[in-house]
Amino acid sequence: MTRFLLLIDRMSRLAELAAVALIFGYCILMLTEVVARAQAQSFSFTWEYSQYAMAAIFALASGPAIRTAVHVRITVVTEKLPAGATKWLDVLANLAALLIVAVVVFAMWTKTSASFERNILATSVSKTPLWIPQLFVLWGFAQLWLDLLARLIRRSTDRTYEWRDADKEQADV
Repeated sequence: MTRFLLLIDRMSRLAELAAVALIFGYCILMLTEVVARAQAQSFSFTWEYSQYAMAAIFALASGPAIRTAVHVRITVVTEKLPAGATKWLDVLANLAALLIVAVVVFAMWTKTSASFERNILATSVSKTPLWIPQLFVLWGFAQLWLDLLARLIRRSTDRTYEWRDADKEQADV
């Protein structure tokens, strides 16, 4: 089980790395557009690809956000409960999240495979095959499902289930 959880953690770090790379790509696209507009020009592909990048960034960063506990969390109820009840409420919430994300992954799989099979292209000038950006979003949501599964396993077996402050600088500690 430990090896399985470590594999999910490594995959999560890879998704996180891809999200960071896409953030840099997004910045480059937008800076290119700013420079082009300063010269009374515009590149149509910058807006299209930046939209694809933002969708992929959101999806790819969702799983690592769960893993490192940087996602938005409402603790009004859990602060009032004893530790045991909080744990099982968290397990139930994880199960519900797994079901919801499974539906999202299935929907995204259906959309991506249909785009691939039908060779659906973007209606823009670039004519980008839509399955390519959709594949990144599918990867991100599949990773979110795996990170939720790992969190559920760790939480229900009393292992460390969150890496709070995992990316803090040593000077901050």
